[in-house]
Amino acid sequence: MKTFLVKVQGVVQGVGFRPFIYNLAKKLNLPGEVKNTSSGVEITVNTKNKKEVAKFIEIIKTDAPLLSHIVDIQCKEIEFKHFDEFKIIKSESKNDITFVSPDAALCKKCENELFNPNDRRYLYPFINCINCGPRYSIVKEIPYDRENTTMSIFKMCKECEEEYNSVVNRRFHAQPNCCSICGPNVYTKNNKGFDAIKEVAKVVNDGGIIALKGLGGYHLICDATNDEAIKKLRIHKKREYKPFAVMIKDLNILTDKYKLKLSNTEKLIITSPQSPILIVNWPNHPLSEYVNPLNNRLGIMITYTPLHKLLLNFINTDFIVATSGNLRDEPIAIDEESAEKTLQFVDLFLHHNRPIHNRVDDSVATVINNQIYILRRARGFAPYPIMLKKSLNKVVLGVGTHLKNTISLGVKNYIFPSQYVGDLDNIKSIKFFEETIDKIQKLFKSKADLIITDLHPDYYTSKYASKINKPQISLQHHVAHFFSVMAENGIEDNCIGIIFDGLGLGCDKKIWGGEVFTFCNGILERYTHIDYSLQIGNASSKKPFLMTISYLKKYNLLNENTLLLKKIYNIDDNEISFINSLLDKKLNCIETSSMGRLFEAVGSLLSGVKENEFEGHTAIILESIAEQSNDMEDHYKISIDDTIKLKNLIRGVIEDLKKGTQKEIIARKFHNSIANMILNICIKIRDEKNLTNVALSGGVFQNIILTKKTVNLLNNAGFKVALHQKLPPNDGGISAGQVYYYYLKTNKKLDGKFEKFW
Repeated sequence: MKTFLVKVQGVVQGVGFRPFIYNLAKKLNLPGEVKNTSSGVEITVNTKNKKEVAKFIEIIKTDAPLLSHIVDIQCKEIEFKHFDEFKIIKSESKNDITFVSPDAALCKKCENELFNPNDRRYLYPFINCINCGPRYSIVKEIPYDRENTTMSIFKMCKECEEEYNSVVNRRFHAQPNCCSICGPNVYTKNNKGFDAIKEVAKVVNDGGIIALKGLGGYHLICDATNDEAIKKLRIHKKREYKPFAVMIKDLNILTDKYKLKLSNTEKLIITSPQSPILIVNWPNHPLSEYVNPLNNRLGIMITYTPLHKLLLNFINTDFIVATSGNLRDEPIAIDEESAEKTLQFVDLFLHHNRPIHNRVDDSVATVINNQIYILRRARGFAPYPIMLKKSLNKVVLGVGTHLKNTISLGVKNYIFPSQYVGDLDNIKSIKFFEETIDKIQKLFKSKADLIITDLHPDYYTSKYASKINKPQISLQHHVAHFFSVMAENGIEDNCIGIIFDGLGLGCDKKIWGGEVFTFCNGILERYTHIDYSLQIGNASSKKPFLMTISYLKKYNLLNENTLLLKKIYNIDDNEISFINSLLDKKLNCIETSSMGRLFEAVGSLLSGVKENEFEGHTAIILESIAEQSNDMEDHYKISIDDTIKLKNLIRGVIEDLKKGTQKEIIARKFHNSIANMILNICIKIRDEKNLTNVALSGGVFQNIILTKKTVNLLNNAGFKVALHQKLPPNDGGISAGQVYYYYLKTNKKLDGKFEKFW
């Protein structure tokens, strides 16, 4: 007999991993022991030979519990130790890293018990087990034990405690384990428990709006088929056009009743333990037109908590709007006091008394090329780490950027991106940002030695870093985007970076956003970019028609097209003349290479929408218009030399408009033009530098038509494309890219010329 030590790293605590190992070892007749350590799980087993332990490890990899996430397994033979049987032994503590599981959607077994009249948890809104329920939202510190969670205030009853201590029970060491006798409960101002759920359901059925405390915060909920309820919600949230997400009870409603065709990948994602909001193309849905105005895409999620399941059981419609319980640009409310103070317009609150420690919004995802594509990373995904090939020599904190903020903590071989924080435009959001920094350092018992910020000195993230007595590095925005997609794909050198977004301060103090980088033999270069155009202050991001006029003026197309502009935008000669004068005198103007502004300008031109109600508004309209046409190969020409010249593109769009070409065809040709431009640039770089890896990042690549077309063109031309899957392409990925920059620098993957160049 031989003795082997097997070390498993990853999310392997609080997910039923030790009972799984126990039962597997019993099945294979392997005596030994398993225990939690601060670095994961350690298994010691007696086997006859290496072949037997290899089989054991292979089954661990393939059959691990649903919520576990194995990062690494190491096995070595150690000095022989005799075991009579297999045991689960008490955990030990070391100064290593323990991963924390994200929150998980209600599992099928718990759902069956929830609606089983003979089960003791029948209709109990906080049913959970080792495979589902709250995790990250309730944990205060590691190790992940009940006393370190917000469930510590609820003492388990005798039956729950017996389940908790039984190794063969599905609730063995399920830290949130509870029932109606000993656990949390729901209430309104008038009712408690099941009666409270029925009371708020009636409000929704009568056309009202409720606020429901969920897993990581409050939801604002109303009937998704009721125009008046949704219009009222839009008024109070100051959200005129931005789409709302909707929630349904189960997948069958979509696929069987409403015949919505979903791919197998989409079905897997929407029903997964992560259960994100899934963005699908559904232009003719049966809901109110006010759910997603001027948009063919709809965000749908399945009820992921028992409380939501019960609520939908008493609502007369299949769909409810379930949007974040906050006011515009503020963090989601997580406690009774803040919810009632902030959301005074709702008709009724449904509270519960399980405290939320970590505020976690719903994640948002879509599918590209049969793979998940995350647009907002929060519930279900945070705080899963990105693994590094080598260890960091310091604890590094990337504080992200101003919009769609996240923070990331680099510790040893891992980058831990936080949940979505949001735009840092108000005191509440700034407080959430600072709390997240404190909590993530406490959770992983690692204080930052170094802070990395965006290059922009006026962002609050930069100001925060300046007041902390720690060494600080400022990194250019689009470089961080490039490094974020490299990080999650494990790329350390030799890559082309196509980084397209709305804005980021460049090293030349201009506004960048249409950038092409090469990273070759440790040297990073800005290879080319969109030719600079004038942007009228911050107004151009709010009023995209200003950029339309700016592009026309730059390419000497304005005078001949004033009649067209007046017709599209309902503006007069005086307004055009005033804007022209500002551009002539360069008053309050800054030069920009932004691809995001280009998409917004063309979207504004085709739709007649002058103002963005939210970031990227008219760019999303442009994509929706393009979706109304069939795929085609037609495109406008874009010339590429030292910079990317847009004159032929702009002129082509204008000429097609004048000819009366269908707008959906113009929009599709525009998307094709950008994709073909990317292909041509990459071919040029490959010919010069022999680079075949291409990384796509930046908010513009939230555009599904563009991303799919670009990936297909590049793949067909022999390039290997790196896309985001674990991080969003927007600014939510910046903080991880900041940490990865330091990793590359300290592991000698970045040449000194990088510093000189920038």
